[in-house]
Amino acid sequence: MTEAEQTKEATKEWTDEAQQEVKASEGPLKGMLVNYVGQVLTPADGQVTVEMIVQTLASEFPEFLLVVARENWLRGYEQALTDVDNVEKERVAEMKEQTEKIKANEEKKIDAKYNKAKKEAKKAKKKAKKSDERASKTA
Repeated sequence: MTEAEQTKEATKEWTDEAQQEVKASEGPLKGMLVNYVGQVLTPADGQVTVEMIVQTLASEFPEFLLVVARENWLRGYEQALTDVDNVEKERVAEMKEQTEKIKANEEKKIDAKYNKAKKEAKKAKKKAKKSDERASKTA
């Protein structure tokens, strides 16, 4: 499973859990929402979920959810652009690194060819010197 799939799965699990659960009231607004939705929907088990609150807000106060959804969309879009920039920067860095490796490899090849040619020139020079010495001894 890829990292993206794992993240999607974890997010889905978290979202499912969050939609099904409302923790004990932590403030007056939350208490009002839970009580109001409980009175309007009268769930069989008496438990009000986040999903129920969202559904009630969507039907009775859609302007509020529209603003929240719009803000969420903008933040998501902004995050996507940031992610694209980061991926691009990573790719550029990888390309630079690969280019440097190729350069270094080519430099090694050139150095090896140079050293080989230098050794061959030395051998040729020694051979020519020996040849000259033999020619002077016979002359």
